[in-house]
Amino acid sequence: MKSVASMMKGYYSAKNENPWHKVSKNIQTFINKESPKGKLSETMILLRAGVFGALDILSFGLIDEITTTDIIKAFTTKDSWKLGRRSARNLCLDVADKLIAKGSTRYLTPSALKRDGFGFLIPRIEEAQWEKFKKAKPKVTKGEMNLAKLEKSVIGSKFLREQMIMETKIDANDPRIETLLEAYKLQLVEIEVNRSSRIKPPAQTEQVTLNGQPVFDEDEEKEEKTKRKTAKGNQTPLTDFLPEEKKVTKTPKKKKSKKTRGRKK
Repeated sequence: MKSVASMMKGYYSAKNENPWHKVSKNIQTFINKESPKGKLSETMILLRAGVFGALDILSFGLIDEITTTDIIKAFTTKDSWKLGRRSARNLCLDVADKLIAKGSTRYLTPSALKRDGFGFLIPRIEEAQWEKFKKAKPKVTKGEMNLAKLEKSVIGSKFLREQMIMETKIDANDPRIETLLEAYKLQLVEIEVNRSSRIKPPAQTEQVTLNGQPVFDEDEEKEEKTKRKTAKGNQTPLTDFLPEEKKVTKTPKKKKSKKTRGRKK
């Protein structure tokens, strides 16, 4: 990933040596001349992994709505690596917004998003998954229970696996239906309790663009990490932790006057 990132950064200083704006066309030409067509898909998969990894957007690698060409175009149309990286990540954010609005969150994995710096999307994704599960409540119609909607939701799919139900249609007379409905109700209650009792952490202050999108700035992130390391090395003197009245101060000794000395003699 580091080597790909290095080559991508080189695009801004030497485009002829790192022609990322022509990479898709060049790969297609090379494949047509030198290799079987079947190798094209394999090459593009490797290219996608390298590009997405270099830009820290691997969490979006399985989303069909974002093509490798779109990402390459997003960063090559900018004048610097920092602006290009930000453009590519904001493109992913726009697609994520649309997927969440539609409830299509199957490939938006919270742990992967958090790793790539998109953790602020997780509460909205969980809310969308919860709503989809709630709307997919199984019902008996026309002599059978259809579980297709439930299976298509992230929470519902996991729920059915836990209930050891592999099929998406069950006959109305199946004895498992009563148990399934009871388990579904309990799942709803459990999720609702977890949602209401969850303590939300304080929102971090983020820079946003005019359309409300977070601004991704790699240099600022590194600067912040450096500041934190420096801060750890500066220890506060122990006396600063003591209350003012408890600090011990030494009273200077009074010098004996000449008269006092003479009397003793």
